[in-house]
Amino acid sequence: MSSNCFWGVDIGGSTAIIGHLGRDGSFCMAEVLDTGPCRQPAAVMASIATVIRRFDPSPAAVGVGIAGLVDVKRGFLTFSPNLPLWSGTPIASSLSRLMGGAQVFVDNDCNAFAIGALHKGIIPGTGLWLFITLGTGIGGCVISEGKILYGTGTAGEFGHMTIREGGRKCTCGLRGCWERYAGRDALISFYDGRTEPKSIAAKARKGDEKAIAAFNEYGLWLGRGMANLAKCLAPEGFFLAGGLCTCFHLFHLEAKREFESRCPNPWKVVALPDSSTAGAFGAAAMAAGKC
Repeated sequence: MSSNCFWGVDIGGSTAIIGHLGRDGSFCMAEVLDTGPCRQPAAVMASIATVIRRFDPSPAAVGVGIAGLVDVKRGFLTFSPNLPLWSGTPIASSLSRLMGGAQVFVDNDCNAFAIGALHKGIIPGTGLWLFITLGTGIGGCVISEGKILYGTGTAGEFGHMTIREGGRKCTCGLRGCWERYAGRDALISFYDGRTEPKSIAAKARKGDEKAIAAFNEYGLWLGRGMANLAKCLAPEGFFLAGGLCTCFHLFHLEAKREFESRCPNPWKVVALPDSSTAGAFGAAAMAAGKC
C-alpha cells in the first residue's frame, strides 16, 4: 500500500475501528482493536499509532471520531459520559506525537459519521438537517448547507437534553436525559431489563406483545424528542443512524404518531443502514477535508 493516505479511527467503548480512504474514495479497513472499559487511553492510542504506521509510515493525516464533548480546535476530549477514562485526554497532540508529527483531527463520533454521509452525498448539501445516532446513547448534529454547526463548540448534544424532569439518572450526572428514554438501554428496560435489542426485535417480529409494547414505548420517547428538536430548529428533515436503526420498522409508526401529535412540521425521516465502518470512514473523510 502506498503511503500518504488519509486515515480514520472510530473509538468506541469496546473497539476502535481503523482504516483509510482508498484511491476510489472507498473505505479500506485495516484493523479493529479492543479498547475495553479498563484500557487506558495512552495504551489504546499507542496501539492505534502502531497499526497505522505499520501500514503507512507517512500518513497524510488522521481523523478521529469519539463519543463525548470535543474541543475541535485543540483536538481535546473534554468529557465523555460513556468513555469516562478518556475524559480530559489531549487526543490530537498525543496521537500526533506517536506518529512522528502527522496531523490529527478529532471530532465527536456523530459529527464524523455525518461528515462521511455528506461526503457520500447521502445528506444533501443544501438546507438544514438534523442527524441523530441511536445506540448506547444518542448523538446528534445540526447540518446547514452541507456544514456542521458547532455553535460555541459542542452543538448537537441532543441526547442530554432533558426530556423528563426528575427522570432516570443519566451517565452524565443529570436526570431525565433523552438518551435514558430513547437509547439502547431504554429499549432493554422497556422489555425486561436484560434482553438484548436484537432478541427483542426478533420476538417483536414474531408477534410477541411484550416486545411490541417495548418498541412502542421506545418510539413514543424518540418521537417526543424529535418533535422538540423540530419545533426549535424547523429542519428540512432528519437522518437517523446507528445500531437501533436496524429496528426502525418496529418503532417508526409510534415515533411518527407522537411526533405529529406534538409538532406541525412534516415527518421527514430517513433511517440509514447500519454500518460498523461508517464512523471511521467519516473520520477519514474529515481528515481529507481539513488538509
